[in-house]
Order: sequence, then C-alpha cells, then structure tokens
Amino acid sequence: MSTSSTAEAAGTFPPDVEKNLYEKDEAARARQASTNSTFRHDENHIYINDTPIDKRDFMYAFGGTFTTGLSTRPRRTFGNPVPAGLAAFSCTTITLGLVQLQARHVSEATVLLGSCFFCSGLVEIIAGIWCLILENTWASTVFLMFGGFWMSYACVLTSGFGIGAAYATTEEYSQAIALFYTPWAIFSFLLWICTFKSTLSMCLLMFLIWFFVLLFTIAEYTGSVGTAKAGGVFCLLSGLCGLYNCLAGMADTSNSYFTLKPFYLPGAARPPKAEKKES
Repeated sequence: MSTSSTAEAAGTFPPDVEKNLYEKDEAARARQASTNSTFRHDENHIYINDTPIDKRDFMYAFGGTFTTGLSTRPRRTFGNPVPAGLAAFSCTTITLGLVQLQARHVSEATVLLGSCFFCSGLVEIIAGIWCLILENTWASTVFLMFGGFWMSYACVLTSGFGIGAAYATTEEYSQAIALFYTPWAIFSFLLWICTFKSTLSMCLLMFLIWFFVLLFTIAEYTGSVGTAKAGGVFCLLSGLCGLYNCLAGMADTSNSYFTLKPFYLPGAARPPKAEKKES
C-alpha cells in the first residue's frame, strides 16, 4: 500500500494537502458570510453583521435640515444651508401673498423683481448646490428647482424681456401664465407626497406650497379674482410655515433659550430618544 493511501486510511493528509483544503474551506465560509447579512439594533446602536454603528451617525426626519427620512451623515462636517434657503423662499412668498391679497391697495408684483432674482432665486440655488454636497438629494431638488422658478417668474414680470408684450391680448397672456404654473403645481405635489413620512411642519409646508401654486394656476385659467386671493392666503401661510422650519434649523442650545422639537408623522425616521418616549 502506498504512503498516500495509508494517510487517507488513517484520516490524515500530507501538510500541503491539508493547507489547501483549509484555505478552500475558509474561502467558502467567507463567501457565505458575504451573502448572509444580519441586522439588529438597540437603544444606541445599529448592528450590521455584528458591527456596531452609533445611531448618532445617522440623520433623521427634520424640517430644519429638510431631511425626509433616515440617511447617513456626510463624511465631512459643513454648515446647514437649509435655513438660508427657507428664509429666502419665505420672505418672497410672504410679500407675494400680501400682493395677491392686495394689501395696502398694492396689486402689482413688480416690487418682487429684486427679491425673485437675488433672494429666493440666487440664494436658493446656492443652498441647493450646498445640499448636494451634504448628500441631501431631496432638499437639493427643492431649492434648485424653486430657485429656478423664482428667477423665471422674475423674467415674466420684467418688461425688458418683452414676455407680456409678445401676447396679443390680456386673455392670451393669462392663459400663458396658467400654462407656466401648471407643471409647477404638479412638481410641488410630488414634493409634498415625499414628506408623508417626515415631520408635521415639513409636510404642512409642502402642502401649502402645492396648494397656493394650484390656486394660482386655477385663477389664471378661470380669471377668478377670489381664487387668486385664496391663493394669496395660502402663499402667505407657506411663507410663515417656511420661517418656522427655518427657525427650527437655526435655533439650538448655543444661541437660544428654546428649540423647536419636530412632531413626527407615522413611519418617520426618528432618533432613539423619540422612539423611546413614544414606546
């Protein structure tokens, strides 16, 4: 009988064969571990394949940061651009709402040209770009698109662009404005439905934005002054709600005697302390 046959009969193998078998077994176990992952969590940590991750490393739904769901914090620390974007949006919409309501007998929105170009336009675009750096896709989409909206609206109001003069009648011009508003009403509705699992203040803000744009659209299609004024009410409310979320993002224990706590909607991503209080 040969030496190898004797080794197999005895249940042993030469050292080089045993090493090869061991390496193959280790590789098989590694492949199985890579395909079978485990997930669990406790009060302070999330465990992925038994690797602990501090829950403070995640961002949760909050109107002050325009975070609609659970996301990881960016690898580098930056300032929060959301309050500046919200303030720029809110200051313009408050004035626009008052003009639509013909407050102090003012009915022309020409006074908003500078604000639309440089405040709600430029500042929101800067905030949107900064949100991209912070890996906040939803907030970036909101600010970039509405920054473009306000600049476009300013162009419509500016006589130098000749947009109003290009239409033969006032009726045709109103219908053109309605067509301009229509896709924004659809877009703002899509933004609103993305906040159903966030916070009450953020969901309310997106609802108010969608509704005032919708009312403005209907008012232009129908020529209804009452609908336009109703849109002004919701426009004004959206500006106030935007300032509330702005304050929530700015105020903390280092600069204020009080902070604004979020009210979470069902299914919202919330920090461990909030989960513990509700359970």
